[in-house]
Amino acid sequence: MLEIEDVTKRYHGSVALDGVSFALEPGVFGLLGPNGAGKSTLIKALMGLVHISSGEARVLGLDSKRDFRRVRELVGYMPEDDCIFPGLQGVESVAYAGELAGLPRFEAIRRAHEVLDYVGLGEERYREVQTYSTGMRQKQKLA
Repeated sequence: MLEIEDVTKRYHGSVALDGVSFALEPGVFGLLGPNGAGKSTLIKALMGLVHISSGEARVLGLDSKRDFRRVRELVGYMPEDDCIFPGLQGVESVAYAGELAGLPRFEAIRRAHEVLDYVGLGEERYREVQTYSTGMRQKQKLA
């Protein structure tokens, strides 16, 4: 499911990942380590969001450098940073994300209502996202 071979990532002289290698079979797993250990960098590299300096990474058999668009179609990624647009209600924010992903406007709005119910924010869909608690913002990002 996931194969990493001698992956290195450098940022302006600093080494974030240094020859990381491992393979994971399908199943549930976690990525643990102290701040600055390279966890976020590794995930971003796997998603093709940052360029790997050297080494190879395959996600579901796909090369993370060449096939990053396909990897992103198959794997969800929720960044830890808030990515909200002040002034938008929860349903507007989720619908906008759907439109950016290619859904027609009407379908994006319909799906936004559906997924907000699914993640437990149905009652809060018309509140502005910047008024959400941290946990609610995580749910909104998931939606």
